[in-house]
Amino acid sequence: MANRFSFPRLPALFALALCPLLCGSASAAEAGSAYDIPASGLQIRDPFAFADKKSGKYYMHANGGKLSPGQLARFGAGKNALYAYESADLKNWRLVGPSFVPPADFWGKSDFWAPDMFFIDGKYYIIATFSAQKPSVKTVRGRIEPVRGCSVLVSDRPDRGFRPLANAPITPRGWMALDGTLFEDSGGDLWLLFCREWLQVGDGQIVAQKISRDLKKTLGKPKVLFSASSAPWIAQKGGTHVTDAPVANRLPDGSLFMTWSSFADGKYRIGVARSPSGKIDGKWVHDPEYVNSDDGGHAMVFKTFDGRAKISYHAPNSKTETLTIRDFRQEGGKFVISGE
Repeated sequence: MANRFSFPRLPALFALALCPLLCGSASAAEAGSAYDIPASGLQIRDPFAFADKKSGKYYMHANGGKLSPGQLARFGAGKNALYAYESADLKNWRLVGPSFVPPADFWGKSDFWAPDMFFIDGKYYIIATFSAQKPSVKTVRGRIEPVRGCSVLVSDRPDRGFRPLANAPITPRGWMALDGTLFEDSGGDLWLLFCREWLQVGDGQIVAQKISRDLKKTLGKPKVLFSASSAPWIAQKGGTHVTDAPVANRLPDGSLFMTWSSFADGKYRIGVARSPSGKIDGKWVHDPEYVNSDDGGHAMVFKTFDGRAKISYHAPNSKTETLTIRDFRQEGGKFVISGE
């Protein structure tokens, strides 16, 4: 089936990993290293697949939590760092090595979660989630916990050399925020999408805020797009609810769809919300059912080099989570993950 998704037309020298892929800059291919990790054997959480057109390779970044003691000893960067993975075909991968090793004074001391990567005006950027060291925020669990937020990292290449753009979160000060990502609207404005965590608000939220093109500052006030319990597939409306991984794309009719994750029926799920107006800060309407049954989530949709729409996520949501990349399409107005 032909891919039905289209992505916003972007200015020259600018490309988000999602819409469309017009990436450039230096190749990250290194001699003497085989693609010896099959996708089915790659243990990773929060996989964001980035297609780099200059090198013709795909990249993902993850923290060191799934690396063996031998691998950690080999690289000497520890678990609290980001590591790059590279593939030529999405089926076989290789571990390149550390892509971000935090400076000693970096504010983020733990987590190193959900690194989403983009290419803007000749630079590669990662937005990732970190937690501070000292407790400072009261959570719904009734205790003071370290603040969690998203920071922007920058590099000249897709696989290494990332450094903090600023030694502070780009998400609002004092908010428990995670899973930051980017979207460019039809007017050329950039938006930071992120989650305000259930730990602080109980019913987790998806939030949007405009961000400057250089990613150094947010603009205006953050707007809550929806809360987790507003999705009909989350049957229990009381209590606490997770929101994870809001990633938006545009359909041919100009409307937007967003994949995001939460828990329902005892498993991690991928849901879809839609903005019929095509505006990121417009009204979002939820599809009535989640799209997967394999206890997987934290998804993103992207296009391959030959134009096929794919969805990338981890499954199951446990100590054995592995990379899952499958075809993603619409059938009868519903989104379908092939082979799920």
